[in-house]
Amino acid sequence: MMLKPFDFGIAIPLLGAVIASFLYAYSNTGGRSTVNLKSESGEWVFPLDAVETMNVSGPLGETVIEINGTAARIVSSPCLNQTCVVAGAVHAPGQWSACLPNRVMLYVSEGEKENNVDAAAW
Repeated sequence: MMLKPFDFGIAIPLLGAVIASFLYAYSNTGGRSTVNLKSESGEWVFPLDAVETMNVSGPLGETVIEINGTAARIVSSPCLNQTCVVAGAVHAPGQWSACLPNRVMLYVSEGEKENNVDAAAW
């Protein structure tokens, strides 16, 4: 059985539609990155493009978090080893920094897409 031009006329657009649907489904467009802060005193969410400085309370004292519009970092903390301060800034979804002795966590996540399906639909 030989392929005819009509067969290619159907197969190529279908293949293009499958590739386009994969690209659309797995792209990161439409989401807005957020900075998530967690401690014993509460949880906060800020857009990554915000400019904020926040004091977060922990068992050892105050940890100072800075969001500068493109990245977030722990500026100072009362812990002894200061590993969280030296770790530097986080700027991409999935990156995190924490002051474990003071129980403060900072991480960047991809925000919700505008037309996202909610949990009730699943």
